[in-house]
Amino acid sequence: MRFTDSLMCPARERGWKVEAAVRGIAGTFVLASLALSLLDRRWLWLTAFVGANLLQSSLTGWCMMSNILGAIGIGGKTREA
Repeated sequence: MRFTDSLMCPARERGWKVEAAVRGIAGTFVLASLALSLLDRRWLWLTAFVGANLLQSSLTGWCMMSNILGAIGIGGKTREA
C-alpha cells in the first residue's frame, strides 16, 4: 500500500490499537502544552488545536494522526489498494 493510499483510510478501518495511540498522543500534547503555558500563554493554542482536531475526528470519523500512524505501521487492518 502506498503512503497516500493509507492517508485516505478512515480511522474506523484501522482498529482499536491506533485509536488508543491517538488518544495517548493527544493527551501527551495537551498535558505538555498546559505545562508549557506556564512559561508562555501562547502554548494554549496547541491545546485548542488538539481539542479541535479531536472534535472534528469524532464528527467526521477521519483523523490525520490515525492515518499517519497507519502509514508507518502502527494500527490494525488497512484497506488493500
